[in-house]
Amino acid sequence: MALSWFKDIFTDQRILSATVCGAAIGAGVVYTLTKPEARRGGANENTKWDKKPLRDYCIKHTNIIEPKPLVLLRQTTAKHERAIMESTYDVGQLLVLLMRMTKAKNVLEVGSFTGVALLKMAYELPKDGKAYALDVSDDYCNVGKPFMEMAGLRDQIEYIIGPAVDSLSSLSARGLNGTVDVIFIDADKGNYPNYLKACLELLSPGGCIVFDNSTFAGRVLAPEIKEPGNHIDAVNKTAMTLTGVTSLLLDIGDGCLIIRKDM
Repeated sequence: MALSWFKDIFTDQRILSATVCGAAIGAGVVYTLTKPEARRGGANENTKWDKKPLRDYCIKHTNIIEPKPLVLLRQTTAKHERAIMESTYDVGQLLVLLMRMTKAKNVLEVGSFTGVALLKMAYELPKDGKAYALDVSDDYCNVGKPFMEMAGLRDQIEYIIGPAVDSLSSLSARGLNGTVDVIFIDADKGNYPNYLKACLELLSPGGCIVFDNSTFAGRVLAPEIKEPGNHIDAVNKTAMTLTGVTSLLLDIGDGCLIIRKDM
């Protein structure tokens, strides 16, 4: 179990989540994380971390501060059979940074899974803010809901279960076009082009879309990109040609494409 060896003292209920040799802060005492399972979750460790020691260095030198409910959700997710779908620490920090820069009031996650990234964003919402969480499986979302309650943020989160294309259409029909400030997309890759089109409509001026898995473990470099990587590649290329946006493809996590709707 990820971090199960770590001394469970959280006087201020905040912990610095770091990777190898990072520092965690709890009860005013600094502990050094030296066990590799602290990075992702033991047997479910995502191998993309092992191949990039420089990325470990970058995360170690990033002030990633996570409240106790989020730490516990990460631990719980690490035991899930599909733990590899959890968003990585650096991607979560990117979302925090974008939310603070945009002063986000409404956020959307397409492909919420257990809700690690969702909870990360929900902590940044103002009191009157709203988070929309889309997923095809209520089973995944139910894993995270107790931690949303623990964080006191459950009332600010609306779960929408079903195919994300249909859910995005329903949000548009409800009049949300142009009102969502940060959108995180980490769902089925074959629908990435459809998600781009729908989310650009929902996105507010100055808001940002973040696509996860945008380098797809390097498969976007293949001479012939197979399904579903070809759809990821298509979105990466489309983002370069869109008018009225600024885009940046970053090599963090498994690749993140950021698209900002210009004013």
